[in-house]
Amino acid sequence: MRDVDVFEKKAKVGEGTYGSVFVAKDKRSSDIVALKRINTEQEENGFPITALREVKILKALHHVNIVTLKEIVTSKEQGALPKNVYMVLEYLEYDLTGVLETPEIRLTQDHVKSWSHQLLNGCHYMHTNKVIHRDLKASNLLINRRGELKIADWGLARSWNSEMKRLTNKVITLWYRPPELLLGAMNYTTKIDMWSVGCIIAEMFRRSGFLKGSNEAAQLKLIFQTCGHPDKESWPTIARECKLWKNFEPAPNERKASRLAEALRHNLPHPKWMTDDAVKLISNLMDLNPYKRWDALKALDADYFYENPIVKQAKDLSMKFAVATVHEMDCRKKYEQKLAQHKMKMQALAASGIRNPPPRK
Repeated sequence: MRDVDVFEKKAKVGEGTYGSVFVAKDKRSSDIVALKRINTEQEENGFPITALREVKILKALHHVNIVTLKEIVTSKEQGALPKNVYMVLEYLEYDLTGVLETPEIRLTQDHVKSWSHQLLNGCHYMHTNKVIHRDLKASNLLINRRGELKIADWGLARSWNSEMKRLTNKVITLWYRPPELLLGAMNYTTKIDMWSVGCIIAEMFRRSGFLKGSNEAAQLKLIFQTCGHPDKESWPTIARECKLWKNFEPAPNERKASRLAEALRHNLPHPKWMTDDAVKLISNLMDLNPYKRWDALKALDADYFYENPIVKQAKDLSMKFAVATVHEMDCRKKYEQKLAQHKMKMQALAASGIRNPPPRK
């Protein structure tokens, strides 16, 4: 392994599952890369199992819509195990959260459609190769100046097969977590990723999160209010597979019908983009019953991608954005600055008794 000193660190661009991510320049080749630090000091056994899984999976997967692991480098401390190990990944200028939360970036229908299609392509390849990601969200989708979208941050991913009966339940960031996980299921499939994809596509249309619960109970309530209540008729195995279902099973008069189509069309910056076919695609990715939920292959064949404007390849997208690079961390810093300014303003106004609401994220 090469030493990390062969890279010149430029700036911190994010936080991964187990360490910081930096943009860096290879001193020999001048290539710009992302360095993901794996801090081995925090681990009892020296190397986080999540990092081992991520390295193993990324070495096995090779696809245009999956981030490329170039090599592993270490810091040069003497001893059996270096203090820091770095994954050297290809660098992409944007992540999807950064793009969506930056008003100066003008998006078109073509961006939304192409990135949805590219995400589904990456998922189809991953699932065909028996891997589930288990943390698909906008900030884990990277985009380069060529318009290519790539799935990143594989710290929660694992190889999977249909014989596995007990898997970790606490996976997937809350806003993107499907109902079966929130209801306690431990025997789940690749369909958990597909729910997340539905949430991400909806988020692209809105330029903000779709189902934004504050905790697990609130998230489940929000899903039921939006997508309707599951029941034993629509999901016959729910009681057997979801151990918490008994706590959430509604009385017959409490059951709500789905208002997902209405919710998807509500408060959009470009209402005309959310066509009937777009609603159909997202609705099938967000089916409460994972057995009825579309897989990536079925979704790739959705009418949405063939209606006008037909889905474009990455190379045909206009990527002349007003911002050269932006990631979720940049947006978080801006929000924290706004919050700090707001606090100062509140303190200045405290004597006069005037109150202002906090700034919107």
